[in-house]
Amino acid sequence: MAFKDLLLLTREGAEAGNHYALWLTSLCGARLTVASPVISPALPPVVSSEMPSEILSRIQEDVENTARRALDAFLESAKETDVTVETLMLEAPSGDLGREVSRLARYFDAIVLGQPNPERPDTSDLVEPVLFGSGRPALIVPYIHVPPQLRTVLVAWDEGRPAARAVADALPLLQMADQVKVVTVSNPHSRGGSHASAEIMARHLARHGIQAEVKTLTRGDLDIANTLVSYAADESADLIVMGAYGHSRLREMVLGGTTRTILASMTVPVLMAH
Repeated sequence: MAFKDLLLLTREGAEAGNHYALWLTSLCGARLTVASPVISPALPPVVSSEMPSEILSRIQEDVENTARRALDAFLESAKETDVTVETLMLEAPSGDLGREVSRLARYFDAIVLGQPNPERPDTSDLVEPVLFGSGRPALIVPYIHVPPQLRTVLVAWDEGRPAARAVADALPLLQMADQVKVVTVSNPHSRGGSHASAEIMARHLARHGIQAEVKTLTRGDLDIANTLVSYAADESADLIVMGAYGHSRLREMVLGGTTRTILASMTVPVLMAH
């Protein structure tokens, strides 16, 4: 099933994500809903009760104006496209934005988020709850501008449930790609089992009309994430499809090391699912 209903979370300075969401929406013939967060500041009751009402009103007005400017910037960039856009201001108390975005994302086929940017207010507080709480795939877009295209897509395959979920969610994009590679990462002493499982996945994709090549990477001195990122650069990949990994039994919203490293070092969009 193609993506027909997409959600974008935008903020000031999110031009890369805005551009990618418009391109993807046009490519899929979808509708796009753009949400801009209105984050009410968390003030202790003793502080808010003593603060003059006009100051509280001014604080609220400031956050609303910030959200509105982000929507206005997006709508300006959308003028040159034929994409159908709906906008909304998503109100959330400070600290609850991730939960609210996660809840909203359940009503869409996928959500587009920006990569956490260390130099700006980022989305690091959003990626985890969306991945683990929305039940929908997230397309994470690098904060540096990359040409949006689907010539080469890498599927990071490890036989895990999150990876299987990501492949299923990504099928509409994989069917539009010029080239798909099912990539496994092994250590120098592995016996080839990962390659065999990748062949099975490639056979499954072929039944969906996707002719995928299988590639096994040897880790060497790099960890799995950096091996994937390096290979993606070598192949000029346009998208990585992968499962998001949570290793905490007590608190699911903890990303595994591979996922975190990918988010920190990605140079191409990544479709993640859990």
